[in-house]
Amino acid sequence: MEIKVCTTLEWTDKIWETYLQSFNTVFKKDFDMNHFKEKYLNVLDNSSYHALLLDETKNVVGGLSVMPFKYKNDLKIIRLGQAVDSFIIEKYRTDPLMLRKMYVQLKKLLIIKDIKAVLSVPNETSYPYFKKIVKWKDVGDLNYWILPIRIGNMINKWHFLNFLSLLFVPIWLGFNYIIMLIANNKEKRSNYELVLDDNFYQNKFTSEYTKITLKDIVFYFRIYNEEGVKTAYLMDVKQNNILTFKSIYKAVSYISRKTNSDMVLYVGSIKLFQTILIKSPKRYEPKRLPLTCDILNKDEIDQYSNMFELDSWNYGLINFDVR
Repeated sequence: MEIKVCTTLEWTDKIWETYLQSFNTVFKKDFDMNHFKEKYLNVLDNSSYHALLLDETKNVVGGLSVMPFKYKNDLKIIRLGQAVDSFIIEKYRTDPLMLRKMYVQLKKLLIIKDIKAVLSVPNETSYPYFKKIVKWKDVGDLNYWILPIRIGNMINKWHFLNFLSLLFVPIWLGFNYIIMLIANNKEKRSNYELVLDDNFYQNKFTSEYTKITLKDIVFYFRIYNEEGVKTAYLMDVKQNNILTFKSIYKAVSYISRKTNSDMVLYVGSIKLFQTILIKSPKRYEPKRLPLTCDILNKDEIDQYSNMFELDSWNYGLINFDVR
């Protein structure tokens, strides 16, 4: 077994082919090569960073990837990495420390590339491993914000509730329209925010996303069928490049009227007073989304210690979209 640390630009045809096959086998997906090329290449540096596990024939049987992005930290720009797609084919999981070894090797390249820290939102299977074995630290759990449109479809019973919720939504939006006219609040700035420039938007939001422009308001969303629930994921919404009460109202109102969705869902930080989307109680969240962080250079831990505080971040699906 061999750990190969590399950039995406260094991948050979054999690596691409065997990586795709192994990934789809582990995660039971049917992604094609273009999916990963768009994902790994449409980032800062036009390449992601990888630790690949190779078998004796140089086939990829495991991987751990980090995608680089620019973040604003007060008045400076820093480089952070988003960890994604960690896996090992089942028959090669003989060494329980292998993923840790892969990450340790990958960190050396990340430090050379001036990546200050690695962020991740691990699933419930990998979270204990990366916290206890790899020693990623908790930042906090991301919040779910929802607007139920067809409650009967959401709970898959008592479908008569759809009629009542469809009556309620226009009333709720009308109430919020009045509030919007009185107070169009703006989001509070965070210590760490993704740099959302034209290049980022062009690379991030492919044809799979819907972009809507309503004068000075721009928002992106994507619709998925989640076990029979047509869910509109609101990915990003801005009024003149900042999140406002009005921009949330316009986006949610449009989606509820135009898409026939059962629910509007926003995941992450909303640092302003708003009453349009309802914060989901923890017990009703579909799954936990723990944001974790690893500061790579020990000499910089004190400098960036506030990275371990959730309130320091403006972080949501636009940062880590796993849909």
